[in-house]
Amino acid sequence: MSRKNKDSQAEQSRSVQTDGRPAYLRSLRPRGESLGAVKEEAKEGAKEVAPVEQEQERETTEDVELYRWRNWLLPRRPLVAVFVIGSFIGCIALAYWAVPQLFFVAVISLIFLNRLAPYLFPVTFILSEERVGYRTFLARDIRPWDAFLAYKEFPDGVLLTHDIRTFRGRMKEGIFLYYYEDCSNKDEILRIVSSKLKPLDEALTSGHKQKEEKGGLRAAIRRIRRFRSKD
Repeated sequence: MSRKNKDSQAEQSRSVQTDGRPAYLRSLRPRGESLGAVKEEAKEGAKEVAPVEQEQERETTEDVELYRWRNWLLPRRPLVAVFVIGSFIGCIALAYWAVPQLFFVAVISLIFLNRLAPYLFPVTFILSEERVGYRTFLARDIRPWDAFLAYKEFPDGVLLTHDIRTFRGRMKEGIFLYYYEDCSNKDEILRIVSSKLKPLDEALTSGHKQKEEKGGLRAAIRRIRRFRSKD
């Protein structure tokens, strides 16, 4: 009888201890339930992220390619090509002579190749509805059309340029789209570029007119000076 009494007292003490736990310990869920809840929350989060990823994929798929061509500038002028390649080799040799470390020479070579890649290697130019640019070995430059202000024609290609009226615009590098050597694709390139951007002269004059139409102290001073010069 004494053993039974001891067991009953132990059970009562355990129940009292469990009932007397703090509130924050009582509200804890078992381990299995907590893992299940975490999994459900993860699934809900994945469902919320999925539409965003689908929208991004739709945006990328909507960008339709309009025209693509390949060009290689190196063989066009053999003497210039020999000079460029010789200069490149000379710079690498000078770098190795100054700092005879293979890692340093490799880094310098990659930097030079990245800058000279559009000239040394064949270049693939791409014109699409949203973007324009080129791809080649060790170099790539693809930007949206909105990144440029206007275009300027040259005998061998088209330059996509920024706002050259500002210092920042002059410092930014544009993209030059080279025609074929016989200029057989000139009309097609100009047709697409002119549908996206304005000629440089027209863009600069329109931007100047917009600045003049804006109000403010500077615009008023310009009008007064113009009125005085006419008198």
